[in-house]
Amino acid sequence: MQGTTTPFSRWKIILPTIIGFGVIIFMFWQDFFGENKAENIEGLKKISLSWTMVFWLFIALLLMVGRDLGFIIRYRYLTDKLLSWKQCIKVTLLAEFGSAITPSTVGGSSMAVLFLAKEKISVGRSTTIVFVTLFLDEMFFVVTFPFLLLFIPLDRLFMDSTAIEAGVTGLFIVAYVLKLVICLGLIVGLFFKPQIIRWILIKIFHLPFLRRWRNAAIKVGDDIVTSSREIRGKGFSFWFPSVSATILSWCSRYLVVNAIFMAFFQVSDNLLVFARQFVMWILMVVSPTPGGSGFTEFIFKGYLAEFIPVVGLVPVIVLLWRLLTYYNYLFIGSILVPKWAAKAFGKNAEEKNIDEN
Repeated sequence: MQGTTTPFSRWKIILPTIIGFGVIIFMFWQDFFGENKAENIEGLKKISLSWTMVFWLFIALLLMVGRDLGFIIRYRYLTDKLLSWKQCIKVTLLAEFGSAITPSTVGGSSMAVLFLAKEKISVGRSTTIVFVTLFLDEMFFVVTFPFLLLFIPLDRLFMDSTAIEAGVTGLFIVAYVLKLVICLGLIVGLFFKPQIIRWILIKIFHLPFLRRWRNAAIKVGDDIVTSSREIRGKGFSFWFPSVSATILSWCSRYLVVNAIFMAFFQVSDNLLVFARQFVMWILMVVSPTPGGSGFTEFIFKGYLAEFIPVVGLVPVIVLLWRLLTYYNYLFIGSILVPKWAAKAFGKNAEEKNIDEN
């Protein structure tokens, strides 16, 4: 559409789809055309459609709804209900789409600021909200993982695999310490010294190629300081639903795998499957591909395949998992983003903003 500029393009959807499906197709080829093809095919034939399978796949779908519902509730309360439920749903789906088309090392946080700002939340407040969501997400990981270690021995959690190098444990420790540092930094920046975030922001925009936006950065920094003061004054009615929604979202995200497993076979240790995904998440974060496509499928096979009794089921489960947790957001985003972009970036929107200013 003419007059509309958007940070998205079709290739940002097509590329991760090609990479991800390419890896899954390779898995199918390896399992059904390799040396053990007869054994794998026979094993797969023993799997039949049943009400148990339908039930657990339905549970997996409900868990995905729970994952999004947690983020929707969180945006609703973090914006002090300035966003309607409909707007919160839209922002959540757009943010998940943003995460799906950007490398895992980048994530969708920067795009969440844009999505919130386009819903008439000030850039400074949007930035503060995104910092709070990041704080809640990192805190969930930092607090939950040591709790899981009370029930799971380290040697069962960090088992060597053909797909995972021996340095996984070391990488995980480094990543965990980094998350802990990020949490501490966010606590200081959000609750004690928001001026630090403002100072860093202004210094960044003091660089020659960013200097033209320095005044806007100062305004954003001032808004962050103001929003931080508001957050410090929030009570139980603000933090309880936000923290609860974070727990709901992340637990639902991880339990999708457990539900898919239960659809095909009995799982002997659901807690271990759940905990392994904490390690998987760390490995996925370092992926340079959009949404971790390709790399994520590879990590899943290497780190969770040992729980799957039928080798031929591995690519089937990986495909189901990614359809539920990744490709659905690409599909929804491809429908939602053009309409949103036309409204948010279109000529009429620009003229409206000029009139308002």
